[in-house]
Amino acid sequence: MKISHFCWGPELKRAVNFLAIYGMVMSVIGAMGAVFLFILPMLFGMTGVAGLAGIYTGATVLLLVKFGWFVFSFKLHQKNTAEDFAGVKKIIKIGNYIIGSVQAGFFALLLIFGIIFITFGPGYNIMGYIMMPLGGFFLVFPSLLLDGIRRKHSGKVKAWIIFKFVILGLVLAMCMVKLFIAGQVLSTIIQLIMFTLGFMYCSGMVIVHYNILLDDENVLESAL
Repeated sequence: MKISHFCWGPELKRAVNFLAIYGMVMSVIGAMGAVFLFILPMLFGMTGVAGLAGIYTGATVLLLVKFGWFVFSFKLHQKNTAEDFAGVKKIIKIGNYIIGSVQAGFFALLLIFGIIFITFGPGYNIMGYIMMPLGGFFLVFPSLLLDGIRRKHSGKVKAWIIFKFVILGLVLAMCMVKLFIAGQVLSTIIQLIMFTLGFMYCSGMVIVHYNILLDDENVLESAL
C-alpha cells in the first residue's frame, strides 16, 4: 500500500517507520527539556514558592506527555517492524484520535473563555469577541476529523488535511512578513522550525490514516 494522497507515494511501512522514529526522537528531546526545567531553579538560585511550583508542575506535565509519546511511538515501531499492519492501523487511528481530541479541547477552551470574557469580564470584551469566533471556527475542523475517524468518512478527514495546509501557507506568509519587513530573524526562524516540526508529525499521522481509509474504501468497492 502506497501513501500517495497528499504525499509523494512511499510505502505504508516506510511512512510509518518515519513517524515512529520521529516521535521517539522528538519525545526524548522533549524529555531532556523537561529535565532541564527541573534543574533550572538550582542553576539560577530561584527561591520563590509560586515560581518553583509553576516550573516543577510544568516540567512534570511535559515529562509525562513526552514519556507517553515515546511509548506510543515505540509501540508503533514494534508493530511496523513485525509487519503487523492491523496493529499499525489501530495505533495510527489512536494517534489521530489523540491529535483531534487535543485540538478540539484547546479550541473549545478558547471558545468558552471568549464567552466568559464577553459575559463576565468588563474590560476584556474585545479579547472575548476575538477569542469566541476564532475558537468556534477552528473547532469545526478537529470535530470533522474526529467524526471522520469514527464514521470512517475520508471526506471529513480530507477537510482537516486541507485546512492544515491552508494554515501552513498563512503561517509561512506571516513569517516572511516578519522576516523581511519587521527584521525579526532569529525569533521568526525558531517559530517556523517549531511549527514545521509539529506540522510534519500531526499532518503526517492524519495523512497516513486518510490513505488507509481510502484503501479500505477501494477494497470495499471492489468486493461489491
